Amino acid sequence: MRVLSRIALVVLVVAALLAMPAFADQYQATCPLTLVAANAAPTPFYQSPHGVFRFGTQVFALRGQTLTTYTVTDLGDMQIAREDFIGVLAARETKGGVAFNAGFLYISSEAGLEIYDLRNVRAGGTAPILVSRTSGLRYHRLAISGNTLAALYPATDLPCSAIGPTGLQSCFNQIDIFNVANPLAPVRVSSISTYLSPLGGFNDVAFNFGFLVGTANGGTVAYDVTNPAAPAFFGGSQTPGKFLISNGSNLLAIGNDNVIITNVIMPTGGALFFNPFTYHTTANLQVERSNPIIFHPQGTFDQANGRLITMIDELDYQTLQPARTIAFDVFDYATAMLEGRDPRQYEQVSYTMGDEVKWNPLSVGSLVYVVGETTGTQTYGACGMMTGNIEFDTIAGTVCGGADIHGWVTGTLKITNVELFLDGGSLGSAALSGPPRIDIPSTTPVSNWHVFANLDTTTKGIHVLRAVGTDINGSRRQFSSQSILFPGPGSNCVARRRAAGSH
Repeated sequence: MRVLSRIALVVLVVAALLAMPAFADQYQATCPLTLVAANAAPTPFYQSPHGVFRFGTQVFALRGQTLTTYTVTDLGDMQIAREDFIGVLAARETKGGVAFNAGFLYISSEAGLEIYDLRNVRAGGTAPILVSRTSGLRYHRLAISGNTLAALYPATDLPCSAIGPTGLQSCFNQIDIFNVANPLAPVRVSSISTYLSPLGGFNDVAFNFGFLVGTANGGTVAYDVTNPAAPAFFGGSQTPGKFLISNGSNLLAIGNDNVIITNVIMPTGGALFFNPFTYHTTANLQVERSNPIIFHPQGTFDQANGRLITMIDELDYQTLQPARTIAFDVFDYATAMLEGRDPRQYEQVSYTMGDEVKWNPLSVGSLVYVVGETTGTQTYGACGMMTGNIEFDTIAGTVCGGADIHGWVTGTLKITNVELFLDGGSLGSAALSGPPRIDIPSTTPVSNWHVFANLDTTTKGIHVLRAVGTDINGSRRQFSSQSILFPGPGSNCVARRRAAGSH
């Protein structure tokens, strides 16, 4: 009876909290993620920790000691509002912990805990302001809820083992809890240690409904931190984890190298706090790869469309760290979780662009932002929305007098128009014609589009082509962009040769 009531409770919670939009297909996961825009790296990746955060209508991306502020428009889902090199930033450790809340950015590294005020960082505003720096506080994981900051140096980064039964592990660690109500003087108010604990060592921290969750080598536990000076055990799970993915409220994914278990969180405490909902394994991408594949230790919930967005990495055997990110692995919770095919019908695998490790995936509306170690910040069009590609990446061989720029587009709603732009200037609307593109894996029809444009006099340098689509409801959005190097007038095209006549 207890088991049946528990199952019924989980079903009711999921039905209430994961209500899907009307366009979701219950039989098949929707279209793949596609690169639609990129902002080149202004500075080397190794110069600082990194992270991507949303603040109202803006998105902040920290990478290489530079904070880039983005806004979203029809012409460029990654329009830069401003870009600030943070010269006072002392952190240089790329694995340093980063968190953001209520306009304040928290960064921890070998330089200590730094707090920056970003509340006026916007177009026409001011640069980030250093509020405080507290030395001696070095962490690789940060999580914040209200004025409570949880900080952790994870067991995965310790130089010794933190795995074993009570009293047998050679290492342990602790979650330090800070009160940051006064960002000028953060105060450590308590700690939660794994010393002589079967948990072994904590690997990650997150907050759900204001409760602190820590996943460890020996299980996952939740604490009531209403009084952060005296955290109280609130619930536990025997599921160990290397990383956590949280939406801050009802969903928490506990992740390991090859398995992710998503839990529905009930803030009632005890055995009902963690309620296993789905069990995911890595996509079948091992073929022709000598390195093992693993889940990337970061992910994001696309709350609006009911999806868990994860990434797949190759593992570097020497460092036991990600060697490169090869794909997005998206699990669609609006689709029946049935097995028996590859990829699974509730799963959509989309390959990433750029041979590098990508970090900090963040779902913002129809977009997914990631930070690349070499490419900079990239934006991918989210599944279930308008997506497509510009199949024109070089001016070489273009015939003088006009170039045929073409590509494809698809969406859950019928696409009625595609307009092409070069650096913000319109090149005109495209003709939607030709047979459907069956070579593109999509559950919605994929259409060809063509624009005839004269690019002969385009000035020398790198110019950006942007494709903006309009659906049947009149909604417009950019679905692809392409940077192209033009050699300059006189060299942008080749003259068409006339056929030799007979005499």
